[in-house]
Amino acid sequence: MSDTVLLTGATGFLGGQIAGRLLQDTNCAIVALVRAEDMEAAARRLVRVWSDWPELAGAVGGRVQVVCGDISLPQFGLDKDTYDELARRVTHIVHAAADLRLNAPIEELRVTNVQGVANVLELARAARRNGGLQRLAHVSTAYVAGCRRGLVPEEALSDESGFSSAYEQSKYEGERLVQAAKEELPVSVFRPGMIVGDSRTGAIQTFNTVYYPLRLYLTGKLRVLPASSKLRLNVVPVDYVARAIASLTFDPRAVGLTFHLTAPDASLPGVGDALADVRQWAKERLGLNLPRLVFLPIPLPHRRYRPGRTTPQQEGLLGTLSELMPYMQGRQQFGRDNIDRLLGPYELRWREFLPHLLEYAVRMGFLHRSGRTVHEQILFRLGRKSRRVTYHDMFEGKTVTRSAQEVRADMLRAAGALRALGVCPGDRVAIVGFNSTRYLTLDVAIGLVGAVSVPLYYTSPPAEVDAILQASGAKLLLVGTPKLLGQLDELRTWLCAERPIVSFCRGPAPEELPRPVIPWDGFLALGTGQGGGAASATIAPVGFGDLATLRYTSGTTGQPKGVVFHHAHLRWMAECIASLLPWKAKHRAGSWLSFLPMNHVVEGILATYAPYYIPAPVDIYFLEDIHGLSRALPQVRPAVFFSVPRVYEKIWETFAGGGPGRLYLRRQKSLIGWVLRPMLRWALLRKAGLDRCAQLIVGSAPVAESLLRAYHDLGIEIYNAYGLTEAPLVAMNRRGANRIGTVGQPLPDTEIRVADDGEVLVRGPQVTAGYFSAGSPCQDGWLRTGDLGRLTDEGDLVIIGRKKELIKTSYGKYVHPAKVETLLKEIPGVAEAMLEGEARPYCTALLWAKGDGCNPSLTEAIDRAILEVNAHLSHPEQVKQWVILPGSLSIEGGHMTASLKLKRHVVAQQFSDILDALYRGESMPGYTLHIGRARKEGTT
Repeated sequence: MSDTVLLTGATGFLGGQIAGRLLQDTNCAIVALVRAEDMEAAARRLVRVWSDWPELAGAVGGRVQVVCGDISLPQFGLDKDTYDELARRVTHIVHAAADLRLNAPIEELRVTNVQGVANVLELARAARRNGGLQRLAHVSTAYVAGCRRGLVPEEALSDESGFSSAYEQSKYEGERLVQAAKEELPVSVFRPGMIVGDSRTGAIQTFNTVYYPLRLYLTGKLRVLPASSKLRLNVVPVDYVARAIASLTFDPRAVGLTFHLTAPDASLPGVGDALADVRQWAKERLGLNLPRLVFLPIPLPHRRYRPGRTTPQQEGLLGTLSELMPYMQGRQQFGRDNIDRLLGPYELRWREFLPHLLEYAVRMGFLHRSGRTVHEQILFRLGRKSRRVTYHDMFEGKTVTRSAQEVRADMLRAAGALRALGVCPGDRVAIVGFNSTRYLTLDVAIGLVGAVSVPLYYTSPPAEVDAILQASGAKLLLVGTPKLLGQLDELRTWLCAERPIVSFCRGPAPEELPRPVIPWDGFLALGTGQGGGAASATIAPVGFGDLATLRYTSGTTGQPKGVVFHHAHLRWMAECIASLLPWKAKHRAGSWLSFLPMNHVVEGILATYAPYYIPAPVDIYFLEDIHGLSRALPQVRPAVFFSVPRVYEKIWETFAGGGPGRLYLRRQKSLIGWVLRPMLRWALLRKAGLDRCAQLIVGSAPVAESLLRAYHDLGIEIYNAYGLTEAPLVAMNRRGANRIGTVGQPLPDTEIRVADDGEVLVRGPQVTAGYFSAGSPCQDGWLRTGDLGRLTDEGDLVIIGRKKELIKTSYGKYVHPAKVETLLKEIPGVAEAMLEGEARPYCTALLWAKGDGCNPSLTEAIDRAILEVNAHLSHPEQVKQWVILPGSLSIEGGHMTASLKLKRHVVAQQFSDILDALYRGESMPGYTLHIGRARKEGTT
């Protein structure tokens, strides 16, 4: 590779696309000039920005070398040796850096757009003196033509007609410097029009210019456009521009020439035709019936830019439109003599790529793409005035509201406190506590310092917490439950080392703790003055490929395993969940309710980060006690609701137990049922607090098809979803395609196939990178889910059951039956035991006694022993009811395999009447010997 290209603006969208074309079409090496604190941060920034293109990001450190520098500084701020080496090495320069703000102060724009150009020219001269420079490719803009009308030749450059913006003025001044250097340097100048997304994928980084009125139209905010419907839009796909620059930079014929990278005027879309296509697309893809746009070709008030006069930033819709309209007035036609001669004619097939542009923009909510992690995105969003975020903590029947500014300040202080406690990038920090803004604050702070969060269940026994703390190598423990604070002495192994413990409980810590605990206010005080206001404090020292969180599988599934997720996993899942929301719901203010434990992947990943990618104001409620859900829902009335099946079961049971509900169910097929249906549908949703929900989603556990059909018959759609800890969301039913009995179709970028033995295999950006220090559940790139399933002809996934012998309750909790059964069989007098609870609200047990009978003293002893066993189990594992049955299980009876393993399905089927009676509270068959029940919590 003898050629080396210096690329400025590599972190911009066009710069990245140019880099991609250079890598694909040439053998050159690339030196990317990136502004950052140091070399490590520069490389990390570039990889982050290029993360959507793995081949490009993967070249950093290989064919792409990063140099930390700033084009606005003399010699780019580099030391003399580095600068001289660059001047000796560079053979080509592609200058794509620019400040694109339309009406920023001209002095600010000149820093990059003029002084930056001058500094690039100085390097070019130095490289030329060394005999190595073959080309300087300067990326300008077609709008250096300013207010000139009519045909603009490629060689034209004049300020006689004035400019519409300070941006145009600054770009004109920068190009004038380049044009003046043609006599001494081999220069090519490229002037793109309004760049839009890739013609094949629609991908783009910044949704400005033409995207702004598109978003207004799709959200119903634009009904009148002050322009002619015949106005032609000077748009050009980024792939055409990047390909032309990459090609002509190495073409000797291009030396000394200027190229308009625009489409021929005849092939440009008329705004009326384009919006008609948008309207049809929105009807088919989004279910929107948009009104026809009214075109009024009247000029909006716009102060033409004058040098030396400050142009105020114009507020609101009309202000932004007035800034953009000069670029949509069709005042110029751009000549293409040079570009046609060297690259050939170009036809803009806009009707072919417009759907791709719309698909991508809608998926991203028209929010600018960035290289931010989810934690940085939360901090960024909380610092913005638009699309406000408001928080509410719900506890003990009260709701406490907190502003975005207050929570953001706590996040920065918490990050500073973690640094003060010695937490470094890559360190594991364990967190266990109730849902609250404090929990979110700590989660974000952990991410901002580059540490790895290790969230734990607050219902887990101390021994299990201790084991996970040891397995993860946690450096710090953050505790938000008074119960665990009082049990710290049971963390015997982890407490052996002098590791800090922080309390984020609302109340004071209990007295006489085995270890000093840092209280919440004291913790935040540690972060005061730790650079919380500095820009560097808002940027995490991590890349998307770095470890972000360990989500441990439930301890009830045997040995807990830490499921690894990188920052790229979290960002993709957050963006994907936001993109799946119905279009209208996504663009109106709404409420989100966090009530499932935040250590769970559904709540702690999917629901925690997604709201910050919603392009609308959001109120976020944190419910401390999940048992208060029925009271919280009518208060919050969330826009989207995701829950385990048991919540929907309880809502239906309440409805079916009421007088109107009983009447409806009895007369459902009659005229009375037809009349009652819409009223009862509204009443059920309103009473449950779900009347504002755009989407009701169920997952995390098997749900009865009969329940979903009951809701459906009442006119309520509940969308079944499928995921697991190792891949939090894989498939989901969608609006307009809710196929009950399936869990829907794969998410975007996700593949599903079924192995020969029926196991569901998954591949996609949400799939874990493996287990922490424990191998990987993937084989040949596919996650082995442990679930059995099939794909329908329509491509929907049907889950049949678990390949492993695991129980999953209707609350979404996994239970390892062998663990509990072993404990039960250790009870004196118990010969055999089988645990049941699949898709049920709690676990029950079938027991067989030793010997010939079951006397009262034995049953009392067994009852007491089971209560003792429960005391050492997590809540989902505990046996709530049990029954002692006569006889025994045997190989001969078909209950057991030859190796004495229980045939669960056979036993469950044979004793289905017993199990059904246990869960329904009905009378037992006469052959039952004894029924036992655990006391409800809170009773004596």
